[in-house]
Order: sequence, then C-alpha cells, then structure tokens
Amino acid sequence: MGLLSSIKTQLRSRAWIYRGVLSLNRCLLPACKDAFWEGCRSLAWKLCFYLYSTAARRRNSWLYAYLANPRHGPPFRFFSVYQALRCGWPRFEGRIVLEDQGSPTVSTNSLLALGHIQQHAHQPHPIFWSRHVGSHLVSRSLALLTPEKELAIESIYGHSTRSDDPAVRYLKLPPPVTLTGNWTSLISRWVPNDGQVPNHSHWLLDALPRLALLKEFPADTHVIVPPKLAAYQRESLAMLGLTDDRLRPAPETHLLVENYYFSSPPSMIACYSPYAVRFLRETFLPHADVSYHGPKRFFISRRNVARNTGNVAELEHFFSRLGWGVIDLCELTFAQEIQLFAEAEAICGLWGSGLTNIIFCRPECAVVTMGHDYWTDGVLEWILQVVDITKYSVHLYPTDACRHWCVDLDVMKQQLKSVGLL
Repeated sequence: MGLLSSIKTQLRSRAWIYRGVLSLNRCLLPACKDAFWEGCRSLAWKLCFYLYSTAARRRNSWLYAYLANPRHGPPFRFFSVYQALRCGWPRFEGRIVLEDQGSPTVSTNSLLALGHIQQHAHQPHPIFWSRHVGSHLVSRSLALLTPEKELAIESIYGHSTRSDDPAVRYLKLPPPVTLTGNWTSLISRWVPNDGQVPNHSHWLLDALPRLALLKEFPADTHVIVPPKLAAYQRESLAMLGLTDDRLRPAPETHLLVENYYFSSPPSMIACYSPYAVRFLRETFLPHADVSYHGPKRFFISRRNVARNTGNVAELEHFFSRLGWGVIDLCELTFAQEIQLFAEAEAICGLWGSGLTNIIFCRPECAVVTMGHDYWTDGVLEWILQVVDITKYSVHLYPTDACRHWCVDLDVMKQQLKSVGLL
C-alpha cells in the first residue's frame, strides 16, 4: 500500500495525467469489466441449463460438472434471503427481526441528498437472520453461495452495489476449507479478508452490529473474522464476550460451512440505521474507560496524508491556541475512545473514520466538520439525527484538479460561532 500511495501522490502532482487516469479508471475500465463478467455469467448459466435439460447423459459430462461446481465462477444467479423468509421458499430456518428502519429527515441542502451515496434512499432496510446447511462462503467478501451457485444478494449489499463485490466476479476458487459446527461471519465487501486492517467506520457500522443477533444462534456458534485485526477491534469483540477460542481468522477465499447462520448487514455506512446505532450505544457505552479523562473539546488529527487538508498543521495550532486538545485516536484503546466521545462537549475534525465515534456522544455535544467537494457523504448527518445532536456545522471546500484542498480559518471561526463555541 505504501507504493500505491506514493504513485497516487505523484500522479496528483501532475493534473493533466491525473485527470486522464481518473477518467479511464471511472468510465472505460468499469464498462469493459461489466460487459466481460455479465457475458461470462450469462453464457455459463445458459450452457449449464442446456446440458441439464437436453439429455441425461449430458448431465454426467465433464463440462456440466465443471460449470455446476461452485468453485468455477461466476455465480449463475442471485436470490434474496429476505424474500425467501417472507414467502417460505427456498425453505430454511430464520427470522425477520425488523422490516423497516424508517427514514432520516432530508432538507434541501442536506448532504444526504447532495452526497454521492444517497443514504436516505436505501430504505426499507430489513434486519433478519437465516440458517444455511452446507453452504459456501466465497471470495474476499465470503459472500453466501448455495450449492446451486446462487448468490445471496443481501450478503453483497443488494443489487445496486453487486458489481463491486468480488463474490460476483471470480473465475476459479481453491478447494473449500470445511468448517464443521455452527458459524457466523463478520466478513463482507466492506470488511474483507484481504490482509488489511478493516476500516474503522465499516467495522463499527458493518461488522459489529451483525453480532446483535448472536444471542439467537446456538451458544457454540463461532465467528469468522478478518485475518488481520487492530488491537481495538479485538478489544471490541472481547467486550461482546467473544474470546479468541470463539473467533476464527479466515484468510481463505472458499469455505464450506456445515451450519452457517447468516446475519444480515444492518447498516453499511450507505444506509440510515437507527438499529445499528442503538446496538452500538447500548452495548459499548457501559464498557467506557471511566478512568480515562481526555479533553472535553478536541480536534481530531489525521495520519492519512492523501486525504488530509493542505494546512493541517495550521489547523492543529489554531485549536491548540483555543485551548482545545489535539487527539490522535490511534493512540487510544477502544474503551478510551468511547469515554472520550461520551464526555465530549465539542468535536471538530475533517471527514473520516474517526468522526464515526460520534455514535457515543451525548445529544448536547457540538460537532463541526470540514469536507471536500469531490466526494460528499451524509453518513455523519444520519448518525447525528439518530443520536439527536442538533449543534452541527459542516463546510465543503473546493478542490483543485489534483484533489488538493485547504481549510479557511476565517470560515472555521464562523462555523465555531454558529454552534456557540466562540
């Protein structure tokens, strides 16, 4: 990743090259990939169906055996676990916990409406679980695949994002590793087993809330987790009573599970989810480290140079002069992070994963954020609505052709004044 970051930084210093690469990467290459994979899927399914339906001898042919094998992709079709639970077919054990999570309030200038992800449109977003016998978990997202090569659409976050999931696009998988007993999984498109530490926002909103249904599974259910976890992520699992003997790091891309308990992703950052926020608050706030006392007002410092503002040092100096703390969240334990945000009076930061911790804030807290215009996201807005925080200010800054941007301190002062902090 260091080499890739270096290449990106070099490209961004040459605007005309960067714009060309960006256009190629966003337009032509995705179109070519879509055409290739959908062509493969259609051809494989139609050929397999033809061999099965025309003559019994063809069902025993090597070609049919090859195409029908879940190892050889891509998957034939998609099916909905939620709809199956509703109508009773395919028949399997499960329960719909919640049909609809409601909708956020959206105003004219809301980032929910202006943003690229459109979080307000991902409703209804039901919560459910299901039990699958002898099913496959495939690719880096370990998505749920039946022996008939049908992929559960909820395990790849729905039809709208299916083209981005590696489980939709694979040509060949290794022989499956068999897991006996009862299992559930936290691995998905947004929390993959690709050898990287899962992103903090996705860990909070995509992974952990899937364990809210763990109490409905057998007591000996083990949890499949990414092979590389940060210390705070292991700490969060321990807070749920999940010790190492119940966790199974899975670097594999093909598992055959005896009894798989699929817990639907309740949120994803692209979806308004009061269910996920309530679970996180009720579960983890009691585990806050009450012995830790951080600043009541603080600015969140970021290490990601590629996504940082150009004058971050000036910003940190500005807040230090105001008497605010400058916090690097990477230096805290998860219990300390929870305590820091639970006690906060005011928080300021650039858009990023660290601000997702406002889930643990009190309604009286004031939140000031800064973002850039090339990627707008309303995730903080819907979290603020669920937590009932009303003192909130956000300002979008223009970026140049290479996505460089800087925070205007005068604008920042106006933001602080608007929520009563200056």
